[in-house]
Amino acid sequence: PEFTEFLHREFPRQAAEWQPTLSRRGFLQLVGASIALAGLTACTPTQETIVPYVAAPEEMVPGKPLLYATAMPQQGYALGLLAQSTDGRPTKLEGNPDHPASLGATDHFAQASILDLYDPDRSQQVRNGENPATWEEFLTALRGGLADQQASGGAGLRILTETVSSPTVAAQMAAIMEQFPNARWHQYAPQNSDNLYEGTTLAFGQAVEPIYHVEQATVIVSLDADFL
Repeated sequence: PEFTEFLHREFPRQAAEWQPTLSRRGFLQLVGASIALAGLTACTPTQETIVPYVAAPEEMVPGKPLLYATAMPQQGYALGLLAQSTDGRPTKLEGNPDHPASLGATDHFAQASILDLYDPDRSQQVRNGENPATWEEFLTALRGGLADQQASGGAGLRILTETVSSPTVAAQMAAIMEQFPNARWHQYAPQNSDNLYEGTTLAFGQAVEPIYHVEQATVIVSLDADFL
């Protein structure tokens, strides 16, 4: 009655249209049914057409995962992995038990790296600033830029890469630095070991990679260091 009186007072034209026959329980039932139906609609599988291969790839069976032994560079080192491929699409990464660096284990960085392949925001083409470009345009600009640096020996040339331990890449970079002796090569990774190398420099006089023999330790005191 109070609500009906409020309608007559505030909205006299709409008061006659109000039908106070729907209870609170009935309203909740209708809302719940609507949500359930919406959920069922969202769960409808996408219709796809299964087309057989004309020339089937070797060792590929539709619907059966295929494992490949591979390696992933991480902080300059190779992490042995087993990549699971389903119908030609990588879907999972696990450690390779036969690789001495992983022994079948992986970390969260390796597990999450599979998402990079399906990231809708990943770079899918050459870009010049914010504008799309082609490989031909990139090579033309690169050759022009390198030609301008010849006179100064590459004083204005900077090369930025991820952490590299590949002998092939190191040999290529050595050839570039020989041609441009004043250039600089910078290696960067979001997850780096700068603090570790600074510590080994203080302890041993040079930046080295420590190798821990934890099996020989009786007690390990870790101060903000995830040595495992």
